[in-house]
Amino acid sequence: MATKDRTFPVRDLIIALLRDQNIHAGHWGLTVHFNASGTTVSPTGQAGAGLPGLAIAVTGVSLVAAKEGEEGSLDASLVNPARTSRARKPTNQTLQ
Repeated sequence: MATKDRTFPVRDLIIALLRDQNIHAGHWGLTVHFNASGTTVSPTGQAGAGLPGLAIAVTGVSLVAAKEGEEGSLDASLVNPARTSRARKPTNQTLQ
């Protein structure tokens, strides 16, 4: 069964992570972790012509604290404001 691809902008990933981690204050950015490994690559159509190459894998992401106004950062208080608790309505109870 074919699945449809879903693409997410970095901004949306930061917002989703802030909400998931219940972060409501501060400026935050995203760091992407990579793992690189040297390898031999055979160009398409050139069997036996191994060339030096590099394989890069994304191994994870991290939310990182950022300075106010730093490029690519978001203010958690704007994109994930803390919920304010509502005051309960008084109930009329009859004491018996």
